[in-house]
Amino acid sequence: MTFKIDYEKRIQSALRISIRQILQDVAKNGLPGNHHFYISFKSQFPGVEMSKWLYESYPEEMTIVIQNWFEGLIVNKEEFSIILNFNNSPEKMTIPFQSILNFSDPSVNFSLQFEAAGDEKSTSVPEINIETHQNNEESPKKQNPKSGEDEKNEDKSAHTKALKKTGNVIDFESFKKI
Repeated sequence: MTFKIDYEKRIQSALRISIRQILQDVAKNGLPGNHHFYISFKSQFPGVEMSKWLYESYPEEMTIVIQNWFEGLIVNKEEFSIILNFNNSPEKMTIPFQSILNFSDPSVNFSLQFEAAGDEKSTSVPEINIETHQNNEESPKKQNPKSGEDEKNEDKSAHTKALKKTGNVIDFESFKKI
């Protein structure tokens, strides 16, 4: 089995941890200033808990607003629970962090987009070929003296060909001025 680093998954995980930390701060200290949150999540995600009528009203995805009235915000490692007001009726909800699709704070124009865990996009990661270059062996010196402009054009052409060969990885060393 080949070891692969799934950067996208790691970054999304780190951002979800940030959301957990933000909600822990709000649970402890309340919402500061004009901050408020829109949180969209997958309704059918395992671990989501809410009343039956909310499931029926939002069978695929739901967005909640944490702003003026909320209570009982409890933040755990994998999920948070909160009581929100829907049509003058308090409703307790439990939302796993992995179910979150969007987290926004419009007061500061901040938003994070996620792929819900289990989506095909989040599990298939393209394999990337990475070639290592050693400066003294891989880049031959030019033998024929040419004008500066001809040399630049030839270098650009060589760089373009190299980029086409290596796929998704760009070797920034190839763009250094000689």
